[in-house]
Amino acid sequence: MTKTIQLVDSEADSVKTNPQGKPRLLDNIVISPDGTQAWLPHVLWSFGHDFQFQSTVFPTISLLDLTAGDEHEIIDERKQLFKQINIIESGNRVRIVSNPHDGAFTDDGKKVIFTLAGSEDLMVFDLSRQGKKNKKRHRRKKFQGGVKATQIYRNVPGNNPRGLLINGRELYVQNAMSLDIAKFDTGAVGPFAKVKLTQANFAELVKADPLPKQLREGKTLFNSANMADSPNFPMAGDFWMSCNSCHLDGFNFTNRQLMEDGKKDRFSNALTGHVDVRKMIAGDVIGAYIDIIQKTQGGMGGDPREDALPLISVESPPLEAAKMMSALNEYVRAPENLPYLSTWLRLDDKKRYTHPDEWVNSAECADCHTTIYDQWADSNHGMNMDHPYYRFQEDVAAQSEGEEFRVLCRGCHAPQMVINNDTKALSGFGDMYSKGGQDLKEAFAHGKSVSERGTGCVFCHRVTKAENAGGNTDMTVNIKDRESYVFEDAKNSMLKWLSEKQINALPAKHKASYSNPELYQSSLYCATCHNEFTTGQGANINDNFGEWLASPFNAPDDPKKNKTCIDCHMTQDVTDFDNRVGGQSTNDGPVKSNLRSHHLVGGNYYFTGMRNPEHKKMSIDILKTALTLSVNKEGNQFVANVTNVNSGHDMPGGARRQVWLEVIATDVNGKIVYTSGVMKDGYIPKDARKFIKVGVDKDGKPVGLRFWRYVKIGKDTRIKSGETRSERFELPQDLQYPITVSTRVLYQVFAKGLTEKVRNAYPDENIPDPEVIELEKVVKTYNQN
Repeated sequence: MTKTIQLVDSEADSVKTNPQGKPRLLDNIVISPDGTQAWLPHVLWSFGHDFQFQSTVFPTISLLDLTAGDEHEIIDERKQLFKQINIIESGNRVRIVSNPHDGAFTDDGKKVIFTLAGSEDLMVFDLSRQGKKNKKRHRRKKFQGGVKATQIYRNVPGNNPRGLLINGRELYVQNAMSLDIAKFDTGAVGPFAKVKLTQANFAELVKADPLPKQLREGKTLFNSANMADSPNFPMAGDFWMSCNSCHLDGFNFTNRQLMEDGKKDRFSNALTGHVDVRKMIAGDVIGAYIDIIQKTQGGMGGDPREDALPLISVESPPLEAAKMMSALNEYVRAPENLPYLSTWLRLDDKKRYTHPDEWVNSAECADCHTTIYDQWADSNHGMNMDHPYYRFQEDVAAQSEGEEFRVLCRGCHAPQMVINNDTKALSGFGDMYSKGGQDLKEAFAHGKSVSERGTGCVFCHRVTKAENAGGNTDMTVNIKDRESYVFEDAKNSMLKWLSEKQINALPAKHKASYSNPELYQSSLYCATCHNEFTTGQGANINDNFGEWLASPFNAPDDPKKNKTCIDCHMTQDVTDFDNRVGGQSTNDGPVKSNLRSHHLVGGNYYFTGMRNPEHKKMSIDILKTALTLSVNKEGNQFVANVTNVNSGHDMPGGARRQVWLEVIATDVNGKIVYTSGVMKDGYIPKDARKFIKVGVDKDGKPVGLRFWRYVKIGKDTRIKSGETRSERFELPQDLQYPITVSTRVLYQVFAKGLTEKVRNAYPDENIPDPEVIELEKVVKTYNQN
């Protein structure tokens, strides 16, 4: 790498349908025969508003000057729709094209031809017809951007033209979806020669399609913006954009770029994707896809200019349209995309689901890693996810959007259940007070397979990739390719004993098969679950990773300041993150200088506290290190200053956590003269000074438990890492001094109102009130000023 050339953004325009936005999807680079120029086909993403097909994605070709030592973009020669790409067809409409992919120069260098993979066309620029760039041009005659497109060959035979090759006058076009080649004639020498088709199906590229028929159809639909492919049920309006125009090659790390480019003022619009997604897709995939295609791509009758195409019914679509959407769903759920749809979790395997027998019970790990297992078993990661609070929330999701939407929750909370295709509603509570993973130990002792309702040992230690797509379990797990020892998977106790002897004798292979230090020590690994966004709509629910990246704790160039997620949440001493405490991760194994704790300490002291007092203490201890409190009085105003000193993310971090200020002032006689934030019957007053984020719908109404339906932020008073929030309280006049003011920062994991809803849903369960934790307290006495 000797030089990086950053393509500039096309200037914003008040007319949204004019080309503008950020260069994205740079597929190929075309070098001119003399080596002086490079032509780069790509699109512009314009995501500063809700998705709409005529104003979201624009086909573009940028040019680079390759003069040695002075390589740069030739900005004023960028080829854009309605400007240099401006072929007029019947009805005086501009011929719209989409997804420029690859290009090639003719042998004489006088023409450059591009494939348009979405609209399935060819676009020709005849360089012999461009005027010279005259520096003495009259100042009122603006430079028009150089050579313009002279021909757009509409409807290349086949599906999804991408690659192309020129040999003399012969032009060969590779169709990526129909897996064949079409042959063209580039035309005779001369400015008016046109590209012509000579053989539609020149050659087949394979004897048999490697993909099943329905999957191939779905992938073809995903990449198509050609209205001619399905005139009655087009995937796009006026050839504008395909699914692939945004979701490059499916669903992958580019999703994070989509969300980043789509950011707006979150207090007015937090969506970065589709608007008002039907049933969050999973609840009605057919209707949801049609709805998205209509709103975003202008297809399925969504283009108001196409009077002959009625709007396809979302509720009861025609059979042909439904079949198309079923095929599209098959591709969306392909192994490399979203096999479980509502979660980004992936299994590295040819099959979609596993059987519980294929998993190692976490209790088996306890035989050699007793300390680690005992820490994990009573942690929030290890405990069963069938406690009342979780089930209540999951049931709300299923009742609101459809049963399939449970997978959104289970992707992180019970991923093994998802991979085992165990998606039915939970029944029969696991005991919230079960300690030490006893249920798993009993199942293991009796040789029973289980779908662990938590994140188990094998799951976490066989994650092979973090996609960095924005969260929602965007990780890949592999349980089939681990190197194992002879008899390691045997059920017979004697054979199992033999395998354990082998592991103890030569443990290196075993350790390597369950370890990926580069990934596991990265905060991105934790972000796969601790970052969340709304399905399809792309609104960020939790951005713990992004908050950490912006925090003082993310200081890779300063080891003394740098703290990753595991430096705080997987340390033995949660009161001092710099104190490295040693220990043994393996029974009779070497003592590690910094044993990574599997207490996995966080802010939820409630459930872990029911099982293990050590876990509860550690959770409260880490909470009490997060904030500091100082107070002062300015005239009749009392000021409380709360600083986030020890949390690498906004405080509080979880969606249900409550942090607020309690202020109680008493006069010289001990009479209470002022209060704020004092709980009544377990409820926090509405006017309390809370540190909280509230998601609301388009009308400003809080979405509450339906958090995935929020459209914008109504309020966000959380405290960012390293920052101070000052809250002012107006004290009454004519106080009898001296006065004493008690100020507390209080924390509660679940609100009383939520607890009551859960109790009403499960009246037979003994559900205690989550206690209130005092994080900080300052008492000061003030004389009259």
